[in-house]
Parts: sequence; C-alpha cells; structure tokens
Amino acid sequence: MDRTALAIIIVLVVIGAALTILLNKNVTASPEGVGTGETGILRAGTLQGGISTLDIIEQEKLYERYGFKLEVLRFQKTPEILAALSKGEADVAVIPAEMAAKMIQNGEDLVIIAVDMMQNQAILSLDESINDICGLRGKLVGAVVASGTYKVFKAYVSTICNISVVETSETSNDYIAVVNVPPGSLLDALANRDVDAVVIWEPLVSRIIISLGAKIVDEYRELWSRAGVHGEAVMLVWVAKKEFVENHQDIIEKFLRARREAATIWIKDRDKVVNILETLYGLSPSEVEYLYNRVVINDRPLDKSLINSIYEEWRLAWLGGYLEKDPAGIGEEHFYQS
Repeated sequence: MDRTALAIIIVLVVIGAALTILLNKNVTASPEGVGTGETGILRAGTLQGGISTLDIIEQEKLYERYGFKLEVLRFQKTPEILAALSKGEADVAVIPAEMAAKMIQNGEDLVIIAVDMMQNQAILSLDESINDICGLRGKLVGAVVASGTYKVFKAYVSTICNISVVETSETSNDYIAVVNVPPGSLLDALANRDVDAVVIWEPLVSRIIISLGAKIVDEYRELWSRAGVHGEAVMLVWVAKKEFVENHQDIIEKFLRARREAATIWIKDRDKVVNILETLYGLSPSEVEYLYNRVVINDRPLDKSLINSIYEEWRLAWLGGYLEKDPAGIGEEHFYQS
C-alpha cells in the first residue's frame, strides 16, 4: 500500500469517527419528548392571549432567581395544549380546571400542582333590559359552546333560574337560545346586535366593556355563591403529568415557588402588572386597568380548601354536561401538595 492510499484511509477513519461523535451528541441533545431532566428547560404551555402568572414569571425572569430555565409555549387552541401535555411536548400547563378533570377522566395520569386564578368569566350585554342571568330568557346568547365556560354557564342557569338552555338561533320565552361564536368574533357579534349577550372570559371581558360600553349582566364569581356552591370559584389550574412530577420534583418545587412570587407581585405591584399586561396583550391603558381590578389571583400553595373548591367547580362542569362522569370519583392522588 502506497503512502497516498494510506493517507486516504486514515482521513476516512478520522471523518467516520467524527461523524459518529456528532451523531451521538445529536441524539443525546434532542429535545423531542425529553423535558427538563435532559435539557434543563421547563416547557410551560399556555393559551395564546390567555393571562396567568406565567406572564409575570417570564417577564420578571423569576425562573433565573429560582434556578431553572423556562420555555414558554403559546398555543392557539386549548386542545393543542392538552395534546402537547399528553405527548410530553409540554412539561407543565395552565388550563381551565374542568379541562383537567376531562383529561383525567379520559385516562391521562394528570396531577394538579397549583390553583392560578379564580373565575373571571362574565355575561355581557348592550341591552339595558337584561339585568341578570335569568333575564336572558327569550334572548340570544353568543358563547364558545365547546368550552367549559359555556357548560358552567348552563349549570348556573339551571341551578339559579331553572331555565333550559338550547343551542339554536330561534329564540323563545321557554328557554335561553345560544349560538356558537368563536372568541375573536364575540365582540363583533355583540356590536352588530347579532346576539343579545355574550359569555366570555378575560381579557375579552375588559376589551368588550371598554370598547363597546357593554355592561356586566352577571359575573361568575357572584353566580358561584348564588348557586349555593361552596369554597372559592376556581378557574385556572397548573397541571403536569404524574410521571414528570415524580421524576422532576425539584424543578416542580422551584417552579411553584416562582409562581407564588409571581402571584404576590400581581397582588401587590399594580403598576408593574398593568405595564406587563398592556405590553403583552395590546390592551389599552383603560382596558388593562379594568382587567386588573377584576382578576383574582391565588397566591397560596395547593391546600385542602382549594382542592375542595376544585371538586366544586368540577361538579358544576358535570351538571352543565361538560364532564361525562361524576368528578367525585377522581382521587386526591391527582393533586400535588408540596
């Protein structure tokens, strides 16, 4: 073998070894389905345009203070958040409490790790003759009918007013008529008088009130007590897969401490929160001020009282038809108490 051939063989061997090393590194570093344990990054899912303490954690970089890295995943639709959790593409997520129950009843081994926000949904109208939820009889209401918010609305109507809710565009004094309207179209539907009232959550509540001069017919937190429901009117919760919680308890604890500080900031530092929300969501100063005054953030760790309140919210969702089975059968192993 001459020197030229030998040199070629040596070069090929070196190249082959280098490629092997690179390929192995790529496999090890692949973020797909890996999660915090391998990448050092906590992937937190939320709805695009949905407010939560995650906004404060991200903007104030509280993750750095508590020793973890954060990747915020913003999804267009809530089912996309649920799919990401199920596939292991998100480590934690903030979702409506009733959706957590639906996932658990559908076989997902989900754990609730914190309560983030109390109910902020409201019924809005431009019609001065509608004074409360029972005054919607014979009216046409716009709502996102696939949402837990709508199902809880049905439960409130049934419990407080003993009136049927029918999904139809034909109005009658025998019931409340409801038509499906996407969240982004509710403002226009009300402005054009296509509907007499809408059922929606923040930040759209504040935007519709300030933009259209709409009035609040009824607020969910008040309906909660009028319906005889006990505890606190829970809306949003933080969840994670049980396996992730068990394997990464340290990062879960760090995240929960960051979340509690974010909640404290929300409650005590009005100017900071208003500035963050105005920047993130394109709200006007008057809209974000109104929102801040309405939203109630929870700054407590998950405790027995909050867990009981979650069960109460689940029962409302069941009465409204969102859950197929009695949520009382969901065991307390689905709650993480640090």
